[in-house]
Formats: sequence, C-alpha cells, structure tokens
Amino acid sequence: MKEIIIRDHLVCPDCKVKLEMQGDLVCRHCGRVFPIGPNQIIDLLPTSLSESDVAQERFWARDTRESVNAHPLLSLVHKGDVLLQFYEQVYPKLKLYGKVLEIGSGACWLSSLIKLKFSEIYVVATDVSHGALLRGIQVSEFLRSRIDQFITCKAEHLPFENGFFDYVIGSAVLHHTIPETAIPEIFRVLKNQGSYIGIWELAIPRMLGILWGSRFGLAGRAEEEIGWKEGNYSLGQWKKFFKDAGFKEVILNLERDPNYKHYHWFIHLYYKVIASLPEPFVRRCLACNMTVTARKEESSL
Repeated sequence: MKEIIIRDHLVCPDCKVKLEMQGDLVCRHCGRVFPIGPNQIIDLLPTSLSESDVAQERFWARDTRESVNAHPLLSLVHKGDVLLQFYEQVYPKLKLYGKVLEIGSGACWLSSLIKLKFSEIYVVATDVSHGALLRGIQVSEFLRSRIDQFITCKAEHLPFENGFFDYVIGSAVLHHTIPETAIPEIFRVLKNQGSYIGIWELAIPRMLGILWGSRFGLAGRAEEEIGWKEGNYSLGQWKKFFKDAGFKEVILNLERDPNYKHYHWFIHLYYKVIASLPEPFVRRCLACNMTVTARKEESSL
C-alpha cells in the first residue's frame, strides 16, 4: 500500500474544514489549533463535550482493570466473552483491505487483532477518551500489534475527510453515541462500496428497553455508576438509523449463543433460554445482542 500520511486527510471536528500543518494542526476557518503532542495520539475533540464524554475519561483514569496502571492482560480478560466470540465467529471470516477506522476503540483490542491478521492495512484507532487510547497503546504493544494511528475524537464529529476509509468497525459502541448523528458521520467517511462492521450491540424492544435502562436494569445501573450514556434501541430503530444515514444494504444478525455470555449469571441464563426460541419471536419480542453490517453503495451521494 502507498504510504499514508494521516495528517493530510484530517478535518476540523467542528466545521469540517481541512486542517493545515503549521507546526501544529490549524483550522483556518474557525481558528482552532490542535497541538501535536509527544506521544502517539493526535487529539481532535470537538469544542463541546457531554457529561458522558467526561465520565469516560474519569473511568479510564481510575478503573482497576482498564487504567494504564493495571497490567494490559486485565483489559483482555475483562472482555473475555466478546473477545472469544470475535475470535471464533467473526475473525476467521473477515476480509479487510485498505484503510480501517475503529470508533470507540477503548483498550484497542479490536484494532490490535485486526492489524495482526491484516498487517498490510492501515488502521486508525479512535476514542473520545485520551486515557483509553493510552491504555490502547499498552494493549497493542502487549499483543505485539502495530496500530498505525491513535486519535481522540467523537464518533459524532469524525475528523476525517469524506470517503477516506474502506471500513469502519466498532464493538459495543454505537449505543454510547447519538446514533442519528454518529451513523451519518460513519457514512460520510466511508468510501463508496465501503462497509461498517459492528459487533456486540444490543437490540431491545421499546418497553423492555425502558426497564433495561432504568435503575432496575443492568444498563441503567451501569449508567448510574459510571456515568456513560446507555441508549436502548429496537431492531427496527437500528435499521432506520442506518437507512436514514444513506446505507442501502443493512444486515442485522442476532448473536444468541450462550457460550459467549458468561460475564453475568443472569445474562448467561437468559441466552440459554432464548437460544431455543424461534428467531422471529426473539427479533420481535426480546432483547438480543447483534452484529451489524452496512454497506455504502456506489450510487450513494
């Protein structure tokens, strides 16, 4: 692949004007300056951050398993279920090329594994938290992977020029965003015929979603304890988000295997039950993890 200089393809997260190198990165339109620091991370956050964004920075600074003070192995063990499912069910079937963006990378295990398998592709790992990417650097080095670039940014304000990436990927990330804003941004930065691949998202009917997001549900309790936004959306809502963004081909596959749901006893029991139920019933009436594949067709503008 031709050498890629990512700084030649960055835009201002606020006004989407191409950034210029003048020692630091500068937006001539709004006047913002983005300093180039001494580490491997470029900080390109928008002017406005939500309380959830700030809470994520606190989490990555303090969590006993995910902070830079903990051994990198703990970040991987902590995500054992999703790692195992990805490695056994998704990883063998992946065929990637060109330039790949991961949104909401966190500890960057997904970008690290992808770069290990496809060493010739160009991988950019992003997260709204600077601390998360510092942890991601540790994890990628622990796995002996070589992620090409780390950038702090919001999925709703991606600082990349139009049509730059062949793939955008994410793990359990879109429900932490505003999907009506983040998914159009994914569409914008993808090339024609480019694809979004998302794993470990949750589809949940509206009434169950209200309970799941309340103080009686796991998502609600997690949001109360950590402060991260937890969105709950049905299969129909997810499909509409992607269709409204411009994606014509959207495939939502349920992940019902209880062998990948050991992180909580109730979740494991729940998936043992729904694994035996007819899929149309589960799609219509029950909550279930899903994978998302959405392709940007050549005719899309």
